[in-house]
Amino acid sequence: MNAIEFSQQNELKKVITGHIKTSAIYRFGRNATIYSSSRKIYPDKELQKEHSHLYLLVFVHETKENAGSDINDKIKAKTQGALTATVLIHHVQSLKDLCQDQQFFFWQIMKNAELLFQDINKPPYLNISETPKRNLKSTSHYIAWRSNNIDTIWGWVYNDDDASSSDEVKMSALHQIVEQICLSLIRVFIGYTPNHFALEYLFNLCEYFTTITSDFFPRHTQEDKNIFKLLKQQPNTLRFSKANDVDYLYYQVVEERCGNFKKQAEILIQNEINRQNEVEKEPEKTDKESV
Repeated sequence: MNAIEFSQQNELKKVITGHIKTSAIYRFGRNATIYSSSRKIYPDKELQKEHSHLYLLVFVHETKENAGSDINDKIKAKTQGALTATVLIHHVQSLKDLCQDQQFFFWQIMKNAELLFQDINKPPYLNISETPKRNLKSTSHYIAWRSNNIDTIWGWVYNDDDASSSDEVKMSALHQIVEQICLSLIRVFIGYTPNHFALEYLFNLCEYFTTITSDFFPRHTQEDKNIFKLLKQQPNTLRFSKANDVDYLYYQVVEERCGNFKKQAEILIQNEINRQNEVEKEPEKTDKESV
């Protein structure tokens, strides 16, 4: 995990602690990309710039609506786009009553991640007597619930050939399918259950451990961005939708991408569950061999 500049660390701390009463800030990941910045006066001399996307776990003493996205906006503005962040915000009180997977996730970060800030008077405290472990049975149940939701919605969307059906409604259904898939991926791979559900946020969190969301839903060209803009719309936009708000051709593209995304995600999820089950059995095999 590469360190970020001291000045950038200070900016991060100022932005976050200035926005919300903070107990601790942990940086548990960073994706860095190099890009060229063209210059109008000397177009032949391009500047090489680096953009870093950070993954931050922030424990707080209060709650604020949209705090994570507001903090990311401020970080991006303060650093002139050099830094952006996926911010996981949790109240310190939540550490007292955690499911086993969430406990494992927080413990991993608090033990191994880079501590950027801590309130010395009221630091976060995880009250555990032994090293937490993943609860694969609980995770499997979680995945099964999500899968049932996905199959129910997909069965309706994909098998609906009625010409009068609304593409706007079906697009909202596809949004729900992708959201449920992302939640499954996040829970399986890192043991975390998000408390914020904007699709872009979930995509960024998935990209901490896989490229599947960026592979199937790239956001580079203007057309890609337009397609993603349609997909990420919350279902409550149906309150204001009109007939043919969604371009039919765009809908067809999104439906195809969602179908392929669903198939590949199911394979990834099952492979990871199998891998974790094998890891869990390793100590048992070792014990038997030593007897």
